[in-house]
Amino acid sequence: MSQFVLRFFYFLEEDIKSLKKLSEIFSRNGFIFSAKISSLSVMPPGGVFYNLDYPQGKLRILAVKTPLNDDYWETDLNDLRSLKEEDILIANDIMGHLTILAGDDLWEDLSKKAEAIFSGETDDIIELKNGKMKCLAHDRHKGEAIYLCGPVDNESVNASFLLHGMPVLHAGMLRLQALDFILNDRLLSIRREKDEMQQDLIKILHTKLVMDQALLMAAEELESETQGLATAYGKLVGDQSMVIDGLKSLETALLQLERQINSEAALLTPAVLFAQITQSYQQRREDLHSIREELNEVRENYQAAIDVVQSKIQVMNSRTNIAAQEQIKGLLEVNTEMQKQGLVFQYAAGLIEFIVLAYYSHTLWSHLQHTAYTVIPSWIQFIMVLAFSGNIVWATHLIAEYYQGEVHVRKKLILAIILFLLLFALIITGSIMAGNHAGGH
Repeated sequence: MSQFVLRFFYFLEEDIKSLKKLSEIFSRNGFIFSAKISSLSVMPPGGVFYNLDYPQGKLRILAVKTPLNDDYWETDLNDLRSLKEEDILIANDIMGHLTILAGDDLWEDLSKKAEAIFSGETDDIIELKNGKMKCLAHDRHKGEAIYLCGPVDNESVNASFLLHGMPVLHAGMLRLQALDFILNDRLLSIRREKDEMQQDLIKILHTKLVMDQALLMAAEELESETQGLATAYGKLVGDQSMVIDGLKSLETALLQLERQINSEAALLTPAVLFAQITQSYQQRREDLHSIREELNEVRENYQAAIDVVQSKIQVMNSRTNIAAQEQIKGLLEVNTEMQKQGLVFQYAAGLIEFIVLAYYSHTLWSHLQHTAYTVIPSWIQFIMVLAFSGNIVWATHLIAEYYQGEVHVRKKLILAIILFLLLFALIITGSIMAGNHAGGH
């Protein structure tokens, strides 16, 4: 009866130098490099190491198989630990590692010996075509997992699964773990921000929209609150988008891993293995669904608050507009009264101007042409003085309007000036003719 250990070290592509250095350490300690490993039967009984690639990620895998022995892995595990710790820089670059304890003994014997070294992570047995497997230890933060597998047949599909399939599955697990760490940090940040915004919304609704002091707030203050609510609403939409993106990435990674597991011919119960290794990630998916619903609820609350504030602003603006309209109405009434009084004063001033002009025109005419004045009948004098004075009053008002920019009175002004000249000429001519006629007699 013999046992051996398979250890797989995972490096990023940029840490390929560390992988090569670790390979050199194993080579110096008697391990033989093998370019291609297809089954356990072609391996030498001593220590062997070889390289694997993870096709779906930028990972390089260094695989190590310890020599066959019959001490149930203790010596091999100690040797592997010592070799890994020879160079602390190499140890720091290792993303994680997978350890498989294998042997050709009966499953009960292998399980009893393994549990003496490790307390079993789970009692769930993963059924293989020619054996069984179970998880002994799992550290997600370090990216480490230890499995027990047996009995192992050198030519069975189990051997191919241990040499190639299982390490590739663990690489998918490392990818999931890296994504999970990112999502965990993102989830904590989003949840903290959501809680803060919930508290802010409660304060706004209680102190500024419910209490009596809300009645004293100006519309400008409420508009500033609307801007704050809109900013928070935008943050919630952004957080919700981040959660949805993370959820899609996690579900895609889980689906790819599930397909990988289902494609392994050695696994009789792939669902058991998938459930074991993805239990915590399924919980993370539930957490993401939960936070998405919570964000959606808070976002709807913010939208409702924005609607309430905007409605309150509209009511306040309506009241303000009504008050302003009342003030404008009062001003218009005052202005109308002033215009009425102004018209009265304007008519009075025009009448006074007319009377003064008529008086002085008649007096001036009687003094300048006394002879003609005594000859011309009084009714003709009366008509001419009224026409002359009225025309001058009309012309002066038109001149004032024209110089104030009322260009549309230009034609009336020209007509008034023409009438003034005709009346003036008629008075002069009539006075001369009347005076000559009186001197002839």
